Amino acid sequence: MKIILSLCCILMSAQLFASSFLESVKKENWNGMEVVWIEDNKFPKFTAMFYFEDGAMNDPFPGLTQTTLEQLTSGTTKESQKEIADFFDFYSAKLRSSVTHEYNLYTVSALTKDIAPVMGKVCELFSEAQYPEKEIKSYLSRAKSQLKNLVTSHAALADRIFRKVSLEETPFVNPTEGTLKSYDKMNNVLLKERLQQLNQSSKRLYLTGPMEALEMKKIILKQCPWTSERHHTRVDIKKPQSQSSIYLVPVPGANQAQIRIGRYMTKSETSGKNDQLSFMSGFLGGGFTSKLVQELRVKRGLTYSAGAYASIQKDYGRTGIMTFSKNETAAEVISLIRDIFQDTNNGKFTEKEFKHQQGHQIGGFAFGFEEGQAFLNQLMIYDHQGRKYEELVSFPKTISELRPESLSQISLEALAWDKLTIVVVGDKSLEKSLSRIRPVRILNYEDFL
Repeated sequence: MKIILSLCCILMSAQLFASSFLESVKKENWNGMEVVWIEDNKFPKFTAMFYFEDGAMNDPFPGLTQTTLEQLTSGTTKESQKEIADFFDFYSAKLRSSVTHEYNLYTVSALTKDIAPVMGKVCELFSEAQYPEKEIKSYLSRAKSQLKNLVTSHAALADRIFRKVSLEETPFVNPTEGTLKSYDKMNNVLLKERLQQLNQSSKRLYLTGPMEALEMKKIILKQCPWTSERHHTRVDIKKPQSQSSIYLVPVPGANQAQIRIGRYMTKSETSGKNDQLSFMSGFLGGGFTSKLVQELRVKRGLTYSAGAYASIQKDYGRTGIMTFSKNETAAEVISLIRDIFQDTNNGKFTEKEFKHQQGHQIGGFAFGFEEGQAFLNQLMIYDHQGRKYEELVSFPKTISELRPESLSQISLEALAWDKLTIVVVGDKSLEKSLSRIRPVRILNYEDFL
């Protein structure tokens, strides 16, 4: 009874909190560009997130879009890279880019009083970026060195290999980052062509700051070379096939085994199930009290951490877990993860565990509204997924109405063991113990650089 009363109190406060924030969301149309706007007077600064509906999936080779945006400040017809950097340093402005397969974000933050010079310079970059050969050569040299050194960061290497292996035969198989081979293809002609495509792609602006931030409108309309001629094309992918192997990636000096287990999901598999998948990932690996951490770390001391995720995009989704262990216990950890998945699929968990996760997710919901930019990020994701903002407000209610059978059903759909890809980055000696679970296929890490 105490648990139920606590959940009710948390639910009511979370929904009231979210509703008040949602009322602050305003929408405008700036000559065809949709603007989602939240007035925030806590600080005299603005944050503008420009969403480009044109992701890395459209790259002719990996890393072209990422290089195009990251090197936007490498030089224009008027200024060098140093002069551009000095300009933004003078105004304490921050520029950030983020590239995914389906969309890109370019974020600008600065003091509101400096909106005219800062945004004017950003528009100038998108208009006149030249990608000088000297600067691009230096960037590509650094990028190649980082890739070659990836073998010393086994967790990052495991993430990179797992993504490619698990997305094989889909349009999303190539990394958004470059490869050693693709970096050799980069030149300023291709970068300028890609920038032109981005300028023509459909866009949306997520803006927060004092009312003066809306002065950005006249700057963008007059100075930015942006149109909305290119729109996203829906992509259909076939359902994942059964998996019969464990992919082992031997690396030198591996005193641990990095373990990645999961799969991609089709649009039909994720449609209408965003919140349920979010709850499932939290239940399995959403903190110290999650199922995986309790079973693998607390009870058995086999790992320090284990996390689960459910990442839903527009045309596909991904779900899985990330953990590590000593080489000698890697096979045991994978077997236990299989058992935990199967127990969850079959409803073999306690009501206390289920209710605890409900309270944890509902109680933590309001923290997503603490900062304007964090709230904007949530709105952007909902727009990208084609969801209504009202679903954001109803999240606590949706979670509170879930039943144990709902968790078992979504887990059964998302984590059917025979469809899950397993990648292990570790010592070559793991082959024997892992082969007791599934046949082992050896991969060369250099093929993924």
